[in-house]
Amino acid sequence: MTRLSMPRSEKQRITPLSVIEVQDLAGAMPDRCRAMVITQAGLGLRVAELLALRVQDVDFLRRTVRVEFQTTPDGKYRVPPKTPRSRRALPLPEVVGKALAAHIAEFPPTEDGSLFTTANGNLYRHEHYGARIFAPSVKKAELPAGTTSHALRHHYASVLLAAGESVVAVAERLGHENAALVLKTYGHLMPDSEDRTRRAIDDAWTSDGTQTESDHR
Repeated sequence: MTRLSMPRSEKQRITPLSVIEVQDLAGAMPDRCRAMVITQAGLGLRVAELLALRVQDVDFLRRTVRVEFQTTPDGKYRVPPKTPRSRRALPLPEVVGKALAAHIAEFPPTEDGSLFTTANGNLYRHEHYGARIFAPSVKKAELPAGTTSHALRHHYASVLLAAGESVVAVAERLGHENAALVLKTYGHLMPDSEDRTRRAIDDAWTSDGTQTESDHR
């Protein structure tokens, strides 16, 4: 009996947005939503976490942001984050801090501290933000068709990995339960470790007072 070999189903590799592409996207957004792109890209938030962000969650002095809630898809309620690990403290980069400060000055938070709301002061519905605001801006910025707000989370992870941040640290920043998902999703984006391996051994030997072969010549 002939056995049929089924083709392997491989997940398509992620190609993260570049810094320039993120900047172009932010520039294409309505003024009221521009800081949302910078904030999500600079903190790696899920869109529900982004939409739930309050001014009291941002500590400009200590340069940290607390992820305490996420919004329901209909935008009516704040609820606990996706998992226990999703409740986390994140370093606040300067670029995000400046974007938030400018946003707050132009669009003051609502009475309950909500940072990102409609002109009527309501929280965004996920579908409305994605389809009516984000998608048209993607097209205006001439980014790949089908780019969603989750691409900004991918951008965040890729930047951290390229800078040498550990997989474990990236998992913590993203609010994942373990590092395996980060490795599976972003492993191909990690910089080649060959040079780091050579440098690690050479640095260890030379710092110990041992000369390399080339030093003896």
